Amino acid sequence: MYLASITKAEIADVLIRLDSALLDPATNRIKLLPVSVYSGIDRTELRIWCHYRARYLIPTIELINWLSDRIDGRRAIEIGAGNGDLGYHLGILAIDNGCQQYANVKLSYLLSGQVPTNPPADMKRIDAIQAIHDYRPEVAIGAWITDKFVDGSTEGNIYSPNGYQIIQNVEYIRIGTEKIHGRSKILEFPHETVKPLGLISRTITNPPDDVIHIWKKLQ
Repeated sequence: MYLASITKAEIADVLIRLDSALLDPATNRIKLLPVSVYSGIDRTELRIWCHYRARYLIPTIELINWLSDRIDGRRAIEIGAGNGDLGYHLGILAIDNGCQQYANVKLSYLLSGQVPTNPPADMKRIDAIQAIHDYRPEVAIGAWITDKFVDGSTEGNIYSPNGYQIIQNVEYIRIGTEKIHGRSKILEFPHETVKPLGLISRTITNPPDDVIHIWKKLQ
């Protein structure tokens, strides 16, 4: 079953069960759990839960440990943080420009059957490039960040950060999927492609094509 065939009662049941299993009621953040927990959750039900809770990436213990090792004590921020689960568990500053709450964007999401992210009140709402300039991190982490739409683009989002400007200033760790993020223009620049243990997202591909691309700061 998936969204086209599942009933409202079935959706409600999925949300009740997975809210209890995955959300910390005190913070409304996703609990930090091992990947083994998610292997016991039906993949379709997890996608449904992610859809209605506006989550894209699942922060697992294994992924957080891998990212922490990669950051290695350097100054880091999460950009385009959405509901802020990843930055929260990494213990780093998480920022979001709040674009999915803009009236036109929110309406577009709702009309297409999607649920927009709603960054918590305590999250800094600032553009990613501005945040990089203001806070001067050495590493920027972004999950499910689409390319910025500019003249001549065939796809993208006008509210997304310019990836080229990011890699001019910091090491950029972008978590996404091959299907959605594998055509990014900045993939033309030298980068690493890794798939560490613990990568889980709302991707609908089977098997999942979650991936991390990493760009060193351009010299």
